[in-house]
Amino acid sequence: MIKIVNQNRYQQVKKKIIEMIENEEISGNKLPSEDELSKLLGVSLATLREALLVLKGEGVITKRHGRGNFIHRSTLKTKMRIDRSVDFVSLLQDGGYEVSVDQSDFTKEKANEEDVAILNINAREKVIQYERKFFADGKLAMICYNRIAEKSFTKELKNVAIARNICDFIWQYCQKELAQGIIEFVPFVAREKERELFGIKVGTPMTAWREVFYTLDDEPICTSFVLFNPSIVIMKMLWKWGGKI
Repeated sequence: MIKIVNQNRYQQVKKKIIEMIENEEISGNKLPSEDELSKLLGVSLATLREALLVLKGEGVITKRHGRGNFIHRSTLKTKMRIDRSVDFVSLLQDGGYEVSVDQSDFTKEKANEEDVAILNINAREKVIQYERKFFADGKLAMICYNRIAEKSFTKELKNVAIARNICDFIWQYCQKELAQGIIEFVPFVAREKERELFGIKVGTPMTAWREVFYTLDDEPICTSFVLFNPSIVIMKMLWKWGGKI
């Protein structure tokens, strides 16, 4: 019996199941029955099923009633998944890179038409604009152009440490808890500016997205335009089959 001892037992169970799959301790394309697996891991069926639910959500297994839990090793081999990574640091780390982050100074600008439409402010209000650069093994991997309404800040932007992600920054300086972001992918080709930033040819197709971040109160608080280095950031996404094609 493999003994699992931890406060978050289902997370440990999930991790152990993945290890068993990767180490070929579980052969074939199916997990043992839930009764067998719970006894093997020394946990209750309730804890095991919680772990299996997470594995199902991550695409590691597919459950079929009466047939069992099918294993997808292809999922475990897939890196830089945007449906799993919680921020850009973890996305790049999942790709095997050593990550560093740099941040520009904060500047105050008059709201543009997009700010007014998305952030629910008027044209006379100001926004705070700043850039964040993410480096993978010392090479620029992505740049984010962030804009937040000045009125959203509850703390002075002085001696600002570089936060790991926008969620931490918004909480610290706006006292708002982020709930989600909505992403729109947009077509983009490198200009002279991107040639200088990323070292790519002018006209190179790039992955770009616009993201709007929302608070728990469903208020739009930040917009972000992100450009990704096509030689480094090869993002992937998994979706479960549901008759889409």
